[in-house]
Amino acid sequence: MSGRDAELSAVDEVSGRALLLLVRGQPGMGKTTLLKEVHRTWRTRGPGIVRIHCSAADPRWDLFGARAVLKAFRNAFPGLGDSPPADAMAAVNRLCRPESYGSARARSALFVELVRLFGHLSGNAPGAVLVDDVHAAPDPALVVAAAHRVGCTVVATYREDGWGTGPTRSTSLSSFADRVVELGPLPDHRIDVLLADAAGEPLDEAVAPALRAALGPLAGNPGTVLDTFEALRRDGGLVRFQGHLCLSDPAAEPALPVGHPLVRRVAQCGGVGRQLLALTASAGRFAMDGLPDLAAATGRDLAVCGRTVDRLVAAGALACDDYGVLRVPCPALVPAVLPGTARAEAAEVHRALAEHLLRGDRAPSPDPAVTADHIALAGSALPAAPSVVPLLEREAARALPTCPTRAARWYRAALRHGEPGDPAHSRALAALLPLLVRTGDYEGLAEAVAEGVRADRRGAGRRCAELTAYAALAAVHTGRPVSARVGEALADDPASRAAPEFAARWFTGREPLRVSEVVSAFTCLRPDGPFADDSPRSGRFDPVALFRRVLGTAGYGEPVTGPLAAHARIMRDYRDGNWAGIPSGTRALELAGPPHTPVHHAVRLVAAEVHSTMGDFERSAAWLELAGDDCPFPALRTWAAMGLAYRTGEWERCRELGWAFCEKPVDQADEGGAVGVDWLLVRLAFAQWGEGGRQVRLPRLRDRSEQWYARLGGTGLRAATLIVRAFAERDVVSAHTAADILREHGGRSELMRACMTVAFLADDPGPWHQEAHDIARSLGDSLHRTAITESMRASGTTPARDDTDRDSSAALSGLEGRITALVGRGLTNRQIARELQVSEKTVENNLTQVFVKTGCHSRLDLALAVMEGRLSMVLPRS
Repeated sequence: MSGRDAELSAVDEVSGRALLLLVRGQPGMGKTTLLKEVHRTWRTRGPGIVRIHCSAADPRWDLFGARAVLKAFRNAFPGLGDSPPADAMAAVNRLCRPESYGSARARSALFVELVRLFGHLSGNAPGAVLVDDVHAAPDPALVVAAAHRVGCTVVATYREDGWGTGPTRSTSLSSFADRVVELGPLPDHRIDVLLADAAGEPLDEAVAPALRAALGPLAGNPGTVLDTFEALRRDGGLVRFQGHLCLSDPAAEPALPVGHPLVRRVAQCGGVGRQLLALTASAGRFAMDGLPDLAAATGRDLAVCGRTVDRLVAAGALACDDYGVLRVPCPALVPAVLPGTARAEAAEVHRALAEHLLRGDRAPSPDPAVTADHIALAGSALPAAPSVVPLLEREAARALPTCPTRAARWYRAALRHGEPGDPAHSRALAALLPLLVRTGDYEGLAEAVAEGVRADRRGAGRRCAELTAYAALAAVHTGRPVSARVGEALADDPASRAAPEFAARWFTGREPLRVSEVVSAFTCLRPDGPFADDSPRSGRFDPVALFRRVLGTAGYGEPVTGPLAAHARIMRDYRDGNWAGIPSGTRALELAGPPHTPVHHAVRLVAAEVHSTMGDFERSAAWLELAGDDCPFPALRTWAAMGLAYRTGEWERCRELGWAFCEKPVDQADEGGAVGVDWLLVRLAFAQWGEGGRQVRLPRLRDRSEQWYARLGGTGLRAATLIVRAFAERDVVSAHTAADILREHGGRSELMRACMTVAFLADDPGPWHQEAHDIARSLGDSLHRTAITESMRASGTTPARDDTDRDSSAALSGLEGRITALVGRGLTNRQIARELQVSEKTVENNLTQVFVKTGCHSRLDLALAVMEGRLSMVLPRS
């Protein structure tokens, strides 16, 4: 019943009162679960309670629901007290037959006996009658009439959405209910709690958002969410990885279970409903203006199509805006209704529409853009027709300035329908390939290259080098090596070997990204001519930024999917301090495909750092082991290993690791060896400062840092050099300058260390300590926050309490507060359960809510929050 406290309270208020209360909501909102909870709590207050179950299987002639009433009273024995109403039950049983409803006298007699039967529930207070799924009864109003006449407290769950309606109904039950309690959608954090409980093990953070996105307006429906989750697990959509239950294929769309009411409603619409759903889902939208064309193209009756649209919109399968444009609001519906055949069925509908529009037998003439769209979306279902190529080329050129993605779709269709060796075919390929790079569609780029290779390559020799470079570019961005067939077809030109050789090395995963190799392999694709590599080397590994430099800002589109996109997101989140999603993003990258590229190693090392920061040392070590000792980024790996070492108390090992790297000659390090060296230098400087041996080793570290900066330059290494100099020379001005640089150009954790450096050296460390403390809290860096707090107390100050902490903590319930206090004392879940005499599952569920409300990222983080007094106002007094 998570998230239904207000609704339970509203129902509880009517206990013992003679009235009818409806609990109303859509299927899956938890009406039955709520009624079970009401039955569990109310039956402890007295014997006079029965629970009636209505069903569509009940006889339609039994308008009073007498059979369901009798079953409920039998099930309530022996809880009905000392004198079970045997006589009344026998009378009802005798009159409960179809003939009784055909006679007014017999029907009245049956009603009187039902009233007498319900009267046995009342003693000193009104009895309670709980009716589950009253909407499924032949006539809901008549089912509750007898109990209501007696003066019982009647609580009925009701769904008023058009299901189960029939001609025998006298009136809508909600029209004369005394009270109505609406069960609306649950908020996201409540749904997350339900999913965590259903999983029974740690759930990857990406699962719940993926389910919400797929379910759309049904995302707040607890029954639908849980059923979809179980279907996902049952069908192999979830896999265990590093102690978490993860999406086995993050790109796959979760599907509604086949028995879901929405799936059944679409199935009731027959083939027309399937076609409309497939058509709308594939195109992303479908205008009602196109309905006559759909009817004519598929041989359907227009009126039937219109009625089907109305039914789908009423059911929620389609949504229609004010302009008559249809969309599919719940993406999970499509794979449920069209499992494995959605693309094929949609292509067939688009083929029929394209052929209908191309025949030109309608007036007025169709919009050529609409025709081009249907041709493109039909794909291979529409036989190759060179006659449509001029239309596709013309519409693509027209759309290019304003909608390049749509233009790319039409150029791809022109390529498919063109004759190999024909000038139109070559024109389409020449326009399409750079357009796909510009729009960041590297999946489409791989398909277009394969299409170009399939075509006759006569006369395209000068384009062989470009095709090879495009194939390698697509492989790097999608994470899939160039196929053997494409590679063999493009291997003839000795002048184009740089790109495939680069791609082959990339997928070994053991070599860094060398600027010179990228320039050699891909500068031929730059729209404005070859790229002059005159920029200084960087201490960062950023493939997307490098490709943008080599191919030009105007010609290169940042990828949205694939390993490079995942790496860019994770590194951006790390710099910005949004660390909560990094473990999930790293797991998704590992599961998405063969993990044998440099970006996988870089992301593993960042994940190891984040896990050790949050106190999860076991998983941090697992990510370090996965990266391997022969990782192409030795400085970055050393930095992550140093972080794990000092956070587990191995300060000497931390220093040994740092100096082992720094003793190597700077001029012998390759480009991979320079990645992360600024972070390593700062971490080693802090480790040396903490040791107290500033006079000997810190000056050596300063000299080495200046050598790195002289070789590579860049704001990161400049700030690192200033921090090392500040420690070595007790130079607060250098520390101030480093903080200013990182506040504008650096990441959050780097700025935190710069602020700590100033605090160590400044006459007034308070403001700098506070800023570092705030950053550490936002990152979930418990170790640094504790160290900063101790340093502040040593200087006579304490961390300022944040208002957001106070506001969120005030929402802790009594049980959550007691559990939080015991976590602060270091107790395990099992010990807490024994102390509070509750189950371990209860402790786990409440801890999940505590993390949400307090913003703490781990158990250690929560314990520190208790010890630092930030949650003291909501904890019980000892």
